Amino acid sequence: MRRRVSDIVATTAAAALALGFTAMSVSAEQQEWIVDPGGAYEATAGTTVLTNTANGVQLTCSGSDASGVLEGSASGTPAQLGSIENITFDDCSGPLGLTFEVVPGGDEDWTINGESYADGVTTGYIGGVVATLTGTGCEATVEGEAPGTYDNATDTLAPAPIEGSVHELVVTSVDSGANCFGLISEGDTVTFEASYTVTPGQDVIQQ
Repeated sequence: MRRRVSDIVATTAAAALALGFTAMSVSAEQQEWIVDPGGAYEATAGTTVLTNTANGVQLTCSGSDASGVLEGSASGTPAQLGSIENITFDDCSGPLGLTFEVVPGGDEDWTINGESYADGVTTGYIGGVVATLTGTGCEATVEGEAPGTYDNATDTLAPAPIEGSVHELVVTSVDSGANCFGLISEGDTVTFEASYTVTPGQDVIQQ
């Protein structure tokens, strides 16, 4: 009886191990990404909007330009599909007629990351975001991750709120001497919405 139990245990373990390798193999295949053609890109957006979810206050910029490099291939979930090496924001204003300058910061490039793919649309997030908002009577820093999508059909990278996303941007500091008239406070969560047209157009595929 002991031998039979041992045999059953050994057979079950072997089957489980084989099943595990099969599942891992399938999972690995699903985590492979292709970006075509990849390489250097430029991206241009019209109006961009930063919204403080605590009170609905919005900071609007008339346009934004970005550039960086996209990977030809990547793996993992999430997978880093590229970087944003340079980004600028134009003619930014808020309530009370306030004007702002938005200056990217941080020691690393912002990253473009893919998490899931369906029907030509990649869902993911822009990571490593650090930006300082500076204006009359206001200086604050926003950091974190901005959820969004990339659509192969329109070559559009669109940061926007996504229900259920764990990625968020948070106000990490507000200068005590320029407290933004109480419109934004440390710890507030903000959303970033824009629609960047990417040139050259890219096809992103998860295999």
